Amino acid sequence: MNVKKNFFQRTFNITVTLLMYSLFFLCLTIGLRLLQDLIANAQSTYLSHLFEAIKQWASKGEYYTKTLAILLPLIAAFIIIIELILRLLYDTPINYFKSAYQTIRLAQFLRQDENSQLAFSIDNSSTVTRFNPILRKFNRATSKCVVDVRKDSVTIVIKYPKTQQAQKLLRDMESYIKEEISSRNPDYYFSAPNRKGNKLWFKSTKR
Repeated sequence: MNVKKNFFQRTFNITVTLLMYSLFFLCLTIGLRLLQDLIANAQSTYLSHLFEAIKQWASKGEYYTKTLAILLPLIAAFIIIIELILRLLYDTPINYFKSAYQTIRLAQFLRQDENSQLAFSIDNSSTVTRFNPILRKFNRATSKCVVDVRKDSVTIVIKYPKTQQAQKLLRDMESYIKEEISSRNPDYYFSAPNRKGNKLWFKSTKR
């Protein structure tokens, strides 16, 4: 099995991260602009020097956050355009959007609830919520999964967690993962998963 990542598998999560940060910086830019408008409308002789210093700080911060809010989505768009061109040449562009959609759905399927409720009283009326660090490590690793849909194959890459308990949870889920991805791609036959390094690969061929 060829386990070398292609361009889509290497860049999809980078693109998502760039878009998420661009949204964050956009919101931060709007907040800094509102802060400057609020200070401009403030009337206070005693605090005028403080307000002016805050306004200058907010103005500089807005410049940098605005730059990042523009630059990051442009980089993401550039990566997406390259992938669409590659799909146009060697596959079909519609499969890019199928891949993105199925990647998001698989990440949702793999995600485990990190909090659990424990009952302490006899009638179960008293409970406490406990955080599970193993599930957090599991979620952090599997959230980087990628589903790559092509005309003649579907490939799924899931990052293996670092801890033994989280790895055991992923191994126990292998059959459920295969069932999930098979149900979304009924025209493809999936072979048994194969681990290579810290990645778990599911490979399929068209029926």
